[in-house]
Amino acid sequence: MNRSLRSRNDDRGVVALELVIVLPILLMLIIGTVVLGSFLSQKTQTMGLARDGARAAALRLSLPPETAIVGAPCANPTNPTAFVTVVATKTVSVRGIPFVPSLLPEEITETVTMRCGG
Repeated sequence: MNRSLRSRNDDRGVVALELVIVLPILLMLIIGTVVLGSFLSQKTQTMGLARDGARAAALRLSLPPETAIVGAPCANPTNPTAFVTVVATKTVSVRGIPFVPSLLPEEITETVTMRCGG
């Protein structure tokens, strides 16, 4: 009878072993979700910055920082057939997180083209 009680109590180490196996995978999923969310947030901010720059360039206003006009600026803002192209570049800051693979680029570059005059 003592032997059957001992076999029931031997299952205690199984839970600890399952935790050791599952915990790294779970942590990688959580950290990966946070890193990807941060990267997509920065990509969205860069796209907005490029749109703001294209809008400013089309209306012949001053460009926001981290943006540059590609080609020629709008010579005549009332010409609906002319276009201006603006590039925005932003450095990605999520690459400094340990154990994050270097799959993410170091810089995000977005290009937006807008008709002159808005």
